[in-house]
Amino acid sequence: MKNPKKIIIAVTGASGAPLADHLIRQLAYRIPEIHIIFSSMGEKVFRQEVGVPENLSFDDYFSEFHSIRIWDSGDFSAPFASGSGVAHAMVIIPCSMKTLSAVANGYTYSLIERAADVMLKERRTLILVPRETPLNSIHLQNMLQAGKAGALILPPVPAFYTFPKSLEDIKAYISGKIMDSLNIPHELYPRWSDHGDDNPKRS
Repeated sequence: MKNPKKIIIAVTGASGAPLADHLIRQLAYRIPEIHIIFSSMGEKVFRQEVGVPENLSFDDYFSEFHSIRIWDSGDFSAPFASGSGVAHAMVIIPCSMKTLSAVANGYTYSLIERAADVMLKERRTLILVPRETPLNSIHLQNMLQAGKAGALILPPVPAFYTFPKSLEDIKAYISGKIMDSLNIPHELYPRWSDHGDDNPKRS
C-alpha cells in the first residue's frame, strides 16, 4: 500500500484512549482525510482518559484539524460502509475484545464492525490494536481468526531499547509502529542502528 490518503480510525471501549488521541493527531498532520468513529463506550472512555469535558463535542475538540470528520457509530450511510466507498486503511485503536470478536466472526452490528468487514472483504489494510491483559484462549483464537482474514494485529507493546523517557515517548512509539504498517513516513521513534559495541542499538 502506498501512502494512504483516506483513513478510518475507530475508538472502542477498551482502556488506551490516549494512544488513539496521539495517533489521530499525528495522522492529521500527514493525511488529507481522516474519518473517526467512536463506539458508545469508546466515547466515554476517551473523555475520561484524555480529559475531554462532556460539554465539548469531538468536532470542537479536533477543530484545529480540517482533515477530520466524526461519524456516529450507527450511521450506515457513511461511504465506507460499502466497498464502493473507498477508504485506504482502517485502524481500530484501542480494540476491545468485544470488537475483536465481532470483526473476527463477521458480526457487523455497528458502523465500526461494518467498516472493518468492508476492509477485509476488499483486501484493504485493517489494523487492530487490542488492549487487554492477560489474554484467554478465546481472545487468542479471535486474533488468529482476524489475522487469517487479513487483519494486522498490532498490540500496543512499548519498546524499551528506545530508552523512553516519558509516556509521550511510549505513545509516539506505538503511533510510529502503526504508521510504519501504513507506509507513512515519520520520525516518531529512533530506528534500529548499529554504531558499534560502545553504543546501544535502537529501533
